[in-house]
Order: sequence, then structure tokens, then C-alpha cells
Amino acid sequence: MNAAPFSKAVESAKMLLSDSPSSMTLFTPDLTMLYINEAHARMTGRGYDEVVGRGMFEVFQPNPDKPEDESAKRAIEQGVAHIVRTREPFEIEEQQHDLLDENGVYELRFWSLVMWPVVEDGEVVAILQRSENVTERVRQRRLTDAVRIAAEEASGLSFFSYDPLTDRFVRNIAIDQMFGFEPDEAGETAAPFFDRIATEDVPAIHAEVERAMAGGAGTSAAFDYRVLIPETPDPRFIRVRAGIERDPVDGKLKLFGAFIDMTDVEEARARMEELSQRNAALVVESNHRIKNSLAIAAAMLSYQIGATKSDEAQEALKASANRIMAISDVHGELYADTGVEYVDAGHLLERFANSFARTIDGDASGCSIVAETQSIKLPSRFAVTLALTLNELLTNAVKYGMAHGQQCEIKVAFVVENDTIHLKVENPISEERFAMIVSEGVGSDLVHAFAQQLGGEIVSQEDDRVFKVRCSFPVPSEERE
Repeated sequence: MNAAPFSKAVESAKMLLSDSPSSMTLFTPDLTMLYINEAHARMTGRGYDEVVGRGMFEVFQPNPDKPEDESAKRAIEQGVAHIVRTREPFEIEEQQHDLLDENGVYELRFWSLVMWPVVEDGEVVAILQRSENVTERVRQRRLTDAVRIAAEEASGLSFFSYDPLTDRFVRNIAIDQMFGFEPDEAGETAAPFFDRIATEDVPAIHAEVERAMAGGAGTSAAFDYRVLIPETPDPRFIRVRAGIERDPVDGKLKLFGAFIDMTDVEEARARMEELSQRNAALVVESNHRIKNSLAIAAAMLSYQIGATKSDEAQEALKASANRIMAISDVHGELYADTGVEYVDAGHLLERFANSFARTIDGDASGCSIVAETQSIKLPSRFAVTLALTLNELLTNAVKYGMAHGQQCEIKVAFVVENDTIHLKVENPISEERFAMIVSEGVGSDLVHAFAQQLGGEIVSQEDDRVFKVRCSFPVPSEERE
């Protein structure tokens, strides 16, 4: 095209473009190239002589394998038509139009374009265009989007932004699915989503949004609520973690964050809780049945004691019956305790000591037991061993700690000191005593065996006519954590 009729306007435009650091071109409304500056030549790899006088898409041919390139061509043609009609600038954001390299291979390119009219005698005689290569920016954004999508799929996160002032709710399609909406069913606001949140959960959400918005940029927000989907019997459990930030596009403070569908987790937790309750009931019932069975066994031994003539045999049977009853009593206490995996060992031993005191008869009926125990939660597996240890220590104290017809007070203590648990028993020393816990005998052997099971030791001593014995063992590792 002959540019002579509008040479003044074109020349003025050329002078404007020549020294610009930006990539600039000048072309007619029919897309004939009139001028390119050096920045444009460097960016596209096309020199002045290759471009000027030829059609724009004759020089920069669209990639026939990429429909996106045709879209860019149409956008430029529409922009030119708009400028000719309105004489107003026109902006085109991020259009793909690949460039041929020296080997005839198309290289991926994305462009951002701004076009201005060049007017002479009231008519648009040329278009001034600034071209920005935004390929790297688009690649980075696509990479970020790909990583975000992968993170969403892998973690169950679905990102969103929410403007409380307009109720505009921009979100991942997965959020619509969480609420039981079909694509495009819910619209652009959050109102339909609030309609499906459990009514009693809504006030807390509004209060949290108001609090976060009042705190301004950098304030975090957290919600956990239930979603009730029509014709679906069970609720969905949703967790939202978000923060207030300023939207870089419009500068408004908005809530940005992620939705997490916790339904599977909550359902699994409910199932585990139900199973735990069932197991607890089974353990309680087992303890009850064990207690009854052992009580029957002890009763049978007691009957055998009456039918035995040998004093030695009677003593052995009586000791065995007492030990069986001790185990029975422990299971009875466990039956009464609400814990299953853990038990308040101090409370258990105190109750056991009181129970033991009620069973004392005969010459030892004047003996009383005073128990001072510290509340210490221990795994239930320690309960029987501890109670049997106390049973043997109390039996020893009653048997050897008093003389015929005397009164005595046996002291029991259960405490924890510096990650070590101590079970202590003290009894007065009778001058008529003939045995001690450290002597040979079944009771002594059992106590040392129980201490070994607990990972501890037995220490005994006489102090001012008082016999003291202590079973010490470390606090179980799971209790220290």
C-alpha cells in the first residue's frame, strides 16, 4: 500500500516507535505492515525488509496445527475493526500465536497486545501496536496450575476465593461436587452453598468470616461444618482453612483458601469409636465373667480345705484360694472401672486394699489397712500384676507383722517419683514373728516374679520396729510420651 496520502501521520508514528524499548509495529487497517522497530525485529527474528510491505499473517503465518493461532488472528482482526469504528484503543490479553524458526519449526509463543489508532483527516489510516512476549509467564502459570491441580487431586484440597461483600464465590469444580451440585448449577455466589450447610453450623461460619475480615490481610480463618445434600441420608463433613488477602486483580480483600472433604475421615472415626465401644463392652463383660469363674474356683478350694486333715495342706489350699480370690477381686474392680486400655492404678489398689481389709478374720481381725495412693493412669495389663503384688505384701504383713491379740496398722502407699513408681507397704514388727518377705517361700518368690514382670525390683528393710518393703518400677514408656 502507498503510504504517501498519510505520510505525515505515518512518519510521526515511525518517529515515536523508532526509539521505543518495547516491541512496536505500524500497519494499515487491512493488516499491511508499514514499520517495525528494532525491538520487534529482535523479538520475532524478522528483519525490517522481511516484514514491511507484506501482510501481517503472510509474514507471521499461523500454525496450521494449532487452532489457537487462528484465534489470535481473529482477535487482531476484531480489534482493528473496533478501532476503525470507535477510534478507541484495543487490548488483547494472552493470545497464542507460534513463530516459525529458521528450521521451519513452530515455537510456542504467547502474546499480549495493545493497539492504538493513527488518525489523519478524521480517518484511521494506520494501527500502532505494542507486542509483549508473555510466553514464560504463561508457562509458569500453567506449571503452577498443574502443580496446584495435582496437589488438589493428591490431597483432596479444592481452592477458592470468596468476596463477603458481593457473595461472589470463585472455586474449583470439586467444591460443587462436595455440595452435590452439577456443573454450573450453583451459579457464581455462595448463597446456594450456604443453603446446604446444616442450619446450626451457619452462624459460626458467618461469625468466623466477619472476624477474619475485621482482622484484615494476613488473618487466618477455619471452619468445620456439615453439608446436607437433598435425598442423601448422611451428611458430608467439610473442613475449610483460609486467610484474608488482597486480590491482585481488583485490590479487594477476599477470603482465599481450600476445602477438604473430611467425610471419609469422620465416617472412619465413627466406625472406630463404635468398635472401641464394642470392645470396651466385651472387655468389661470378660472381666465380669472371669471374676465369677475365679470366685467359683476359690469356693471349690475352700470346700476342699474343710475336707483336708493336714494342717500343712490346709494352709497351702487357703493361700491358693486367697490368691485366686485376689485375682477375682482385681477383675471385679476392672469390671467396675470405666477404662479399658488404661486404668487408674492408684484408685484400683486403694479399692483392693479396702477389699482385702474386709476379708481379714481370726487372730488378725484387729489389723487395719490405711491406703494413700496417687492417681496414676497405667495400661490395664499392669493391673493384675500390681494387685497380686499388693496381695502378697499384705498377706505377709498380716501374717508376720503382729502377735496374737494385738492391734496393728498396715500402711500402703502408691506414688510416682522421678519417672519411677513405688508401691510401699509398712507393718509393725511382732516379736513373735517367724518369717519375712525376704525369706524363702512361695509368697516371696511370687513377689519377686511380679516385680520382674514390671521391670522393677523389691527392696525391704527394718526401721525402728517397722518392716518396710517397696516394689519400684519405671513408668511405662507409653505414659512418658
